[in-house]
Amino acid sequence: MFRQRHDIKRFLADNATVAAITIEAAKGSTPRDDGAWMLVSPQSAFRTIGGGNLEFIAIDKARSLLADGREQETIPIALGPEIGQCCGGHVTLKLQRLSQDGQAHYIERIGRELSELPNVLIFGAGHVGHCLAQALALLPVHPVLI
Repeated sequence: MFRQRHDIKRFLADNATVAAITIEAAKGSTPRDDGAWMLVSPQSAFRTIGGGNLEFIAIDKARSLLADGREQETIPIALGPEIGQCCGGHVTLKLQRLSQDGQAHYIERIGRELSELPNVLIFGAGHVGHCLAQALALLPVHPVLI
C-alpha cells in the first residue's frame, strides 16, 4: 500500500488503455472478498484480486476485452479443479474498460481506501525506517515516516 496513490497515477499515465477487474460476488472459499479490484493494461497490472489461476484468467479476459474494443463483461468462475484452483468457492468478476471518469474514480477510491487504514508511525526516516515502511506496505496499514 506504500505510495499507491502516486503509483496508480503513474500506472494510468503509462498505459493508454486500461481495464478494471472487480470481484462483484464471492461465495465460499475465495482468495479475496467482494469489492477487491485490480487494473490491467495490455502490458502490465496494478494490484491483485488474489493471484493464482483466477488472476491469470481474469488478466487474459481483460486484455481480450481491451483488444476487442468491448466496454465490459461479467464472468462467473468456479474455483475448482477445472481451472487448477483448489479454493472451492465461486466468484463473479466484472471487467470494464476505463474511461477518463473511470480512471478518476479509481484514483479517488484508492485515496479513500488509504485514508481508512490505521496509521503506523515510524520514528526515524533513514534507511531502516524506509525498509520498515516498505515491509509494512504489504499489510493493511498506512506507514508514516517521521
